[in-house]
Amino acid sequence: MKCDEAAEFVSALCDGELIPRAEAEHIGTCPACQLLMREYIEMGAELRRVASLEGAESTTPRVWSGPESLFANWWKRGWRTMRIPRLAFVTLIAAIAVLGSSLALVKVRAHSEGTVLVLKVARPDAEPVACPLSTRDRNYATCGFFGTTNGKNIGYKIDLLGHDGSRVQLGVRTKNLGARTGPEDLADIQGEPQQEVDFEPGETLKIDMPGTGMLTVTGEWFDHMPAFIGTGSNREIDPQANELRMVMPLLLRDGTLVGDLEGASATAPDLAAVIVYIRGEGLFILSPTPVKGAVKAHVNLSRITFNEDAHAYTFLTGVPVTRSNHLWVLHNAGFKPSSQMDSKFWITTFDVNKLPSEWTSSAR
Repeated sequence: MKCDEAAEFVSALCDGELIPRAEAEHIGTCPACQLLMREYIEMGAELRRVASLEGAESTTPRVWSGPESLFANWWKRGWRTMRIPRLAFVTLIAAIAVLGSSLALVKVRAHSEGTVLVLKVARPDAEPVACPLSTRDRNYATCGFFGTTNGKNIGYKIDLLGHDGSRVQLGVRTKNLGARTGPEDLADIQGEPQQEVDFEPGETLKIDMPGTGMLTVTGEWFDHMPAFIGTGSNREIDPQANELRMVMPLLLRDGTLVGDLEGASATAPDLAAVIVYIRGEGLFILSPTPVKGAVKAHVNLSRITFNEDAHAYTFLTGVPVTRSNHLWVLHNAGFKPSSQMDSKFWITTFDVNKLPSEWTSSAR
């Protein structure tokens, strides 16, 4: 028996289930399978320890802001039918738990009223994107999106202006970005005219985007701020083939937290790269294919590790990053963003074959 074949039975053991005799004998004599089982057990214990430290403390809800994503099954070859144990599954979102988040991943039954309005915004040629807006916390009363519609780069920004019972007033700004490339910022849309519209869950709202078509908006009330994996609702947790994604990543240098991209995420399809900027740390280009000057990084589910200049770096993210077990990371520590983009951090995606020279020219 091969370890790949026995892996799902390691999962079953960690779930408290009985397994067939042959698989039990293999796991009992196989060092690799025993190590995997210990790792699962340790993951669960560590997560319970962190949860114990958190206690009943209240936490701040998180709101997604970032580029589009597509999700599909991840396990390949003999892992396609593997069951992820409950303890290991929870550990996939341990990065969020470490941040102090107690958000539930299971959507509650829709209500006719609540404190969070979750809009679903659909473009003409794409699946709906989730846009959660809080009526209680003005820090989470805005959402935005950048993507491609009918071959054109577009962006939109939606603000919750007010509400009366279940009816809300929304402020919507849209912009056709044309052939623009490079990082996007909601500040680019802020100067556009704002459409003020009334909306109530159960209705369907149509918003015109000049030159690019219509946005179709529906919505429902929640009694909490739900956690979304990437940009859409009801998504699987596994990445698609040739997909690279970063969901609310943390950056550790030599075990010390140096970057926290709270609320930000990006998904790069078709072997594109994810670009992460963190003030004080510079620019990181994470590519699924080799890039000149980049170092090879090891990928283990939601963890990316690499070494550079005697320092050990680790990116921790809320979900598995890619199907591959490695990436290439180009670190430009001396990168200086334009004044427009000089925020604490930003994240975007880019064609790895068309990286701007200012991103790569002063890299280590």
